Amino acid sequence: MDDLIRPWERVETWLREHQCTGALSALRPPASEEAVQSLQDAVPYPLHPHLVQWLGLHDGGSAPVWPSGGFVPYGTESLKCGPGAMADMLEEFHDQFTEEEIQDLGLTPWAHPFWLPIAGTNTGESLLIDHRPGDTYGAVLEIDYDLDFWGEVRWKNLGEMIRLMAESLEAGSPLPYSREYSLVRQLDGEPAARRLAWKLEKIQD
Repeated sequence: MDDLIRPWERVETWLREHQCTGALSALRPPASEEAVQSLQDAVPYPLHPHLVQWLGLHDGGSAPVWPSGGFVPYGTESLKCGPGAMADMLEEFHDQFTEEEIQDLGLTPWAHPFWLPIAGTNTGESLLIDHRPGDTYGAVLEIDYDLDFWGEVRWKNLGEMIRLMAESLEAGSPLPYSREYSLVRQLDGEPAARRLAWKLEKIQD
């Protein structure tokens, strides 16, 4: 399994070299072993090793730092709310549709008990880690209410996401995102207050 510690060091190095220090200062210190264990006790499945690695680097943040649409990584206390949020979304889904409608319309549930939200935006989109056993175990998924994304796979795991982020920043190359789009980095603002942003770019056939 890929390790995300070294790739994240590369990301931090790039951010410092390009004066994007606001993103770094928005990250919290590492989570304590006690905080991670408290989170594990609150989640009804073993936490993916990449999430544990990440929390050993930063216990969440207060500003966007991950790729795509302004995702702020959650800390251990917010992560504890994930299972409850998934349960509420599933209840809402089944309140709106009968089993017959789900079958006839081929509807996909909006959530899953083994999806754990790990980051969010101020407009309600989420990144999640899939903890279901199988081919998508560890995958980073996206939920976007406006675009009707309900668990779209973006990266095979958190380690891959951060490694591709590092490679994109260093090479100035697009970051893989979906079959139709990649993400292109942008530096906004003056050097004293520079901000890293990502723009969707259509992949040319």
